[in-house]
Amino acid sequence: MRLLFDDFNKNSESFSHKVIKTLLYNNIILNNNNILESSLEKYFKNRIADIYFKFVSGEEVVIEVQNSYISIKELIDRTLDYNKKNIFVLWILNGKGNCVGSIKEPFHKKNVKISSIEKFLHKIYGGRVYYINVIRYPNKTTITKPFALHFSPVNMKKERIYKNKFRYYYLRNANVCQIPDWNILCNNYKFKLARFYDKNAYTTLKLKILKIIREFQNNRIKKDIKNKNPVKKNFKNMKKFVNRKLYNEYGKILILKAINDLFHENNNL
Repeated sequence: MRLLFDDFNKNSESFSHKVIKTLLYNNIILNNNNILESSLEKYFKNRIADIYFKFVSGEEVVIEVQNSYISIKELIDRTLDYNKKNIFVLWILNGKGNCVGSIKEPFHKKNVKISSIEKFLHKIYGGRVYYINVIRYPNKTTITKPFALHFSPVNMKKERIYKNKFRYYYLRNANVCQIPDWNILCNNYKFKLARFYDKNAYTTLKLKILKIIREFQNNRIKKDIKNKNPVKKNFKNMKKFVNRKLYNEYGKILILKAINDLFHENNNL
């Protein structure tokens, strides 16, 4: 779903920032009935938050919308400044802004460029980065709902770092994660971070693989009974079966990692 905005001929960067903030602020208020206080551009002593919410639970959340380039150090400093005030931070990137390695879209794609910031956010958010895209046409502007991407290695070789002028980036395969609603979840791990109630693509992939493995095992049992052979686990054929079903969506590397993790986690597979 894409929402329409009037185009006021503003500067591209500041206009994108404004409409993203408006979308988030309006929809989070509309879909959360446990908000005590809310504000656009909440002022603190040394920071100005893009969006601020205080919930009935007492939890406070700021949303930082990032269009332009930002260093990892600045992102950490900004996050820790809020955390010291016991405030959780939700980082959302403009998928077409200068902070990303290449334009991000809400669908699966191979060999996409990610920036150092995207890589860092992916790590601290447990396998997801949040984006919103602003698309400008001559007579209108559309904005996507928030979407999350999970990034996985392109191959199993040693990671390569690429340089484009003064920026560094990495190549990854991207898988989209569905965000079910506008509700906010607060997590306190290394940082106090806020996020949506989405499952990252790796968790979703493992659930899909479990279902396919059961299908494969049932087919093997029927075949073995028909041939009067004992039931045998055929790990190699099972991997081929799963890969054939999911390769176009997730890619070989992520599938193999998920299969291996599942077999370590489940003794009855």
